[in-house]
Amino acid sequence: MIVFGTAISDRTTYEEIALPGIRRAAEPDSAIIVREGYDSIQRPYNEIMDEAAALPDLEALVLLHQDLELTDGSLPARIRRLSGDPRIGLIGSFGARDVRLHCGFAVAKTETLFGTASVEGFEARHSSGAHEVELVDGSLLVVSPWATRSIRFYEPLAEHFHGYDIDFSQRVRAAGGRVICDDIPYVHRMRRPYTDDDRAAYRAMCGVISRMWEPEIRPAEWAPAFSTGPAAR
Repeated sequence: MIVFGTAISDRTTYEEIALPGIRRAAEPDSAIIVREGYDSIQRPYNEIMDEAAALPDLEALVLLHQDLELTDGSLPARIRRLSGDPRIGLIGSFGARDVRLHCGFAVAKTETLFGTASVEGFEARHSSGAHEVELVDGSLLVVSPWATRSIRFYEPLAEHFHGYDIDFSQRVRAAGGRVICDDIPYVHRMRRPYTDDDRAAYRAMCGVISRMWEPEIRPAEWAPAFSTGPAAR
């Protein structure tokens, strides 16, 4: 069973955008779990994961923002194509390697970005097919059964809003799992503009993230990319 989960702060947005896409991608036995009325994303996501983890036939948990629309029905097949590798813990639609955690995605270069970044009116396709990355964007997260049952979002990061995806990616990798980027078709129909306050919160979050995670958890084959120095502590 593939489960879909969303944290809802605006019911109208969810019903107009996320829910139609979920129905487009869902299968007859798929479950939909929502949590509504929170001021963070970490706690409702953790509660959704707790509920999904109890399902014995769970194949994957798809966590998506209320303003993200899945644009076709290919997601279940993509999940099953990748699920043959038991180490995969997290799949996203847009991700990066060679990332200094104190800057997050901000300094990732075109050649280190993978998958597709798609917001309403703009799409950047950086790769096709599956690629291993260090982190994936949190607007769409596909969590494997073992990660759903063993890893949780770090709720103190709710103070900064941003960074839950970076932190969760690191937690999957620290547990020995793989983070994969696949070019899943979607459109993030963001209804709130990115503000100066958002940028300040993002910078503050990156400082917290960089102090939490050490570069030693990166796969050994990527070590040469970081020879100029570790992420700031």
